[in-house]
Amino acid sequence: MHNIGGAFSKTETTMFKKLILISNNMKSQTFALALVIIAGQSSCAQIVDPIAHFRNTSNEPSAKLVKWTADINGDGKPEVFLANKEDYDASVAADVPVGWFVFVASQNEGTYAESTGIQEAGEDSIGVGGLPRVNLKACFVGQVSELGKSALLTEQIDNPRVGNPIARIYAYTIEGDHLKRTKLAEYDATKENPLFDKYLNDGKRTVITPVEINS
Repeated sequence: MHNIGGAFSKTETTMFKKLILISNNMKSQTFALALVIIAGQSSCAQIVDPIAHFRNTSNEPSAKLVKWTADINGDGKPEVFLANKEDYDASVAADVPVGWFVFVASQNEGTYAESTGIQEAGEDSIGVGGLPRVNLKACFVGQVSELGKSALLTEQIDNPRVGNPIARIYAYTIEGDHLKRTKLAEYDATKENPLFDKYLNDGKRTVITPVEINS
């Protein structure tokens, strides 16, 4: 291929162009890989102040927030749950479970990692950005014998146009950088259910009282 002092042939020119293209592709792939690594490091970054992080990444940094904490996985370090107060008030007024941004307490004391989404039990994929919807009037945090681990249990009720309301009891557990949702029961909401009586009945459920954060 060497042609010192002379012009390249058509074949040599084509080969040279291919080498340049391969080199550029390798550079592009290296740059893309670097971006992926940086993005991964950013998503896994340790958060010291969930409220400040929420405000800094929100479209409404000065909005009022609602917060509560609970130790979902039983490691003695409570997770932080945050919601925009306007969204919270709208959900409460409509009598529907509120969606919460979850900050999972990490191994390093005083730091958190924001949940990346929700994985449904039995599925491999993760619903990126999914928020757990928690009915604070029917909620339990603690050891769940049906799962053999600590979890957050909550009941959701759907009201179809025809027939009785349908109740479902879901368990949320922490799985690495995301939450996993497992359906433990589905039943006629007008009838009694042993799982509800075990975890969500009066005297059994966990009392959660969110607090308003103004600044």
